[in-house]
Amino acid sequence: MNNRYYANVLGADQRAILACLKKANEICAKDTDVNCIVLYSYTKNNFDTVARIFGPENVNRMFAQPLRFEGIVKPVQCQTERTYNDWSQQSCIVICCHMDSKAVQKVDDFRSAKYIMAVSWLKDGVAEWVKRWNAEFLYGDEIQEMKKEDDDLALLRIALEEMDIRMCGSKDFHHPDDENACKTYMRTIHKYMSEVTSSQIDDILVTELNWTNDNAAQVGELLNRLKSGHTFRGGDKTGLAQYYKGWKEKLKSKC
Repeated sequence: MNNRYYANVLGADQRAILACLKKANEICAKDTDVNCIVLYSYTKNNFDTVARIFGPENVNRMFAQPLRFEGIVKPVQCQTERTYNDWSQQSCIVICCHMDSKAVQKVDDFRSAKYIMAVSWLKDGVAEWVKRWNAEFLYGDEIQEMKKEDDDLALLRIALEEMDIRMCGSKDFHHPDDENACKTYMRTIHKYMSEVTSSQIDDILVTELNWTNDNAAQVGELLNRLKSGHTFRGGDKTGLAQYYKGWKEKLKSKC
């Protein structure tokens, strides 16, 4: 079962929220592990559309505690970027109300968010997140999937998988050796794979190698620094051709 969904709309379309609630009901009927449906947005001022569905008084109450409603099988709660406590939250469905891809990507790292639904505010505002996860369409205008299975992406995938192993699966820069290995790989990718973008690196690290969004973004930023003509301390500057040659050989053996 897919665990990411989206509604691609413009503005305060309450039908998009209702479509997500309907899908949440279907999920809850099959997955008893879900304890709550969370309506999530930037601040308490961003719940006008939700208030049109449940009423302003109920929304105010839902900031304090989950409420039950007829026709919805699990209790519903309102949370913001400031109030959501991932460590105390039980397994839930998070509906991101009128947010953009950058904000929704933060929810990807919530351990309690077993299912995530994104509702845009601007048309195609969650397109980056949708394409990253190949999220399932629920309502509005469907975002066309981009095919990524070309040789360049296959080679990048090999390089990042190897980097992850070299970093001992730490998936961060806490150890100097891991940071140095990562920087070496970014130098190699920049030198021999100029077509690669930081967003492609972020996508593979998050969706396939289980990095957090913040840590993946750090890696992508290293590449951006090199692309912009800047540099950074650390990472090997010689012998990079051998890394690239090894990736090409691995790709060839898979074909």
